[in-house]
Amino acid sequence: MTDLWLGAAALLLVAAVMMLWPLRRRQRMDRVDRTALNVALYEERVAELEAQARAGDLSEAQLAAAKGEASRLLLEDTAAADARQAPLTRQFTWLLIIAVLVLPLAVLGLYRQWGAADGLALYREMQATPQVDSLEALIDRTQRVVQVQPENGEAWYMLGRAYIGAQNPEKAADAFGNALARLGEQPEVLAQLAQARYFANGNKLDAESALALDKAIELDPQQPTALGLLGIAAFEADDFAGAIRYWQQLQQGMAENSPGAQAIQGGIDRARQRMIDAGQTPPEAPVLLAVKAQISIDPALRASLPDSASVFVFIREPNGPPMPLAAKRLTLAELPLELSLSEADAMLPGVKLSAEQPLELVARVSLDGDARSGTHIGRVDEVRAGSEQVYQLVIDQSVE
Repeated sequence: MTDLWLGAAALLLVAAVMMLWPLRRRQRMDRVDRTALNVALYEERVAELEAQARAGDLSEAQLAAAKGEASRLLLEDTAAADARQAPLTRQFTWLLIIAVLVLPLAVLGLYRQWGAADGLALYREMQATPQVDSLEALIDRTQRVVQVQPENGEAWYMLGRAYIGAQNPEKAADAFGNALARLGEQPEVLAQLAQARYFANGNKLDAESALALDKAIELDPQQPTALGLLGIAAFEADDFAGAIRYWQQLQQGMAENSPGAQAIQGGIDRARQRMIDAGQTPPEAPVLLAVKAQISIDPALRASLPDSASVFVFIREPNGPPMPLAAKRLTLAELPLELSLSEADAMLPGVKLSAEQPLELVARVSLDGDARSGTHIGRVDEVRAGSEQVYQLVIDQSVE
């Protein structure tokens, strides 16, 4: 901040000089103008007296007396003009001096009122140390961000996540509430707000949290935080069938055999066992229609492409929109590989596959990681979801 204040001081000094310099010049010019006028009048009077003396109208003694009188009048006129101008000049000078002294105080007060010194200091700190080394430091920095930018909904959301990490759900709920007010009803914000309120309320789902979760699921049926929390709330309320349904839906959006999917499966198994122990019949696991495929690449092409190249495998409707119904991203180093594409790999929530629906299976190699562009492609035109057939897809065509 030192450079800011030095710059401000330099600007104030320039402003003071600009205010006082015209006054100094005006005083000097006024003095020069009055003196020149009086001298001109004096010289004109003397020339007139000398002309009268040459004409014989004035004697030498009268000429000397008249010149002396002219000199006295010159001095008196100059002194009188200075006397009249001095009070005005002094008043104007004092006003300017007072203004110069008040200017720094006024500027400082206005900057403290409307300036952004805290924001500038925070910006420089973030430029110098982009990453913090502890959760406490992250919370402190994010708190200062929302103080400087209280309408920054993303910052409020980050602060809420930090408070959740610090196991402070009450403050997290306040932060998520501020984020919701500024970002609008976004599924992730609604779900995080409900989760914070759930923890703050002693692991109980109140009416407001339930409404937030319902809205989140309405906006995004696969919202993971909302589905997980609804499953937990149903399990703790002994609604094991409801918990299984929520967790099964959550599991559809996860990669098969991933740690998250395995953890959810553990919860589903516990809920099933509770229902069996209570003499109830657990709901069946949902059957997801899938397209099974063996993905490979022509050996002649393989040698010319790097292992790190991305491979996008997707299914779409042949005569429908270009957006894939389901997709997976691989690398060239993983090929050949057998995989399946189902509703769990859907690009958008609510995607349903039908066994009667004709589909197109495509694999595209992209060197820059952009799914919309590629260098080589493979395609199978007629595939069906739910078929036991493993479709053979070979990447063997160049993309023009």
